[in-house]
Amino acid sequence: MVSSKTKKTGARDAGFSLIELLVATTILAVGILSIGQIFAISSRNASYGRTETTAVALAREIEEKILSESVDQVQAMFDDVDTTNPGTVTVPCQVWAEHLSDQLGPTGRGRIRVRDPVEDPTLLQGMFSVWVEVSWVMHSDTLRVPLHFAITDIGA
Repeated sequence: MVSSKTKKTGARDAGFSLIELLVATTILAVGILSIGQIFAISSRNASYGRTETTAVALAREIEEKILSESVDQVQAMFDDVDTTNPGTVTVPCQVWAEHLSDQLGPTGRGRIRVRDPVEDPTLLQGMFSVWVEVSWVMHSDTLRVPLHFAITDIGA
């Protein structure tokens, strides 16, 4: 025979109290919010990665254009180009400047500097040093992709 006292205690222990339910709900909510934060950070990093890949491709695009030109013309065509100053964008750089604006948005910027042995004594005669920098603003930070290479006329 089961006493009534045992039955009452067993019935009380069978369910959740309101406090236990609130604690469990709070723990669940904190867990869900933490997972949501992870997704937000992951999305931002993926966005940065896509934009950085685009910027690298744009830097390589102008590198290919520079390498396709005659070495004698490189400095005149590409030196001191800054896509934020339309007066400095030469004809060979116009398509590149449009691509920068289209793909990186209004904060996208491209700059090119070409230095010869007179400006950079570390270069040998007939060589040019080319600096390309693609930059953009993301989440109030200015991010940059630099590219540096040297060119020379092999026949010189």
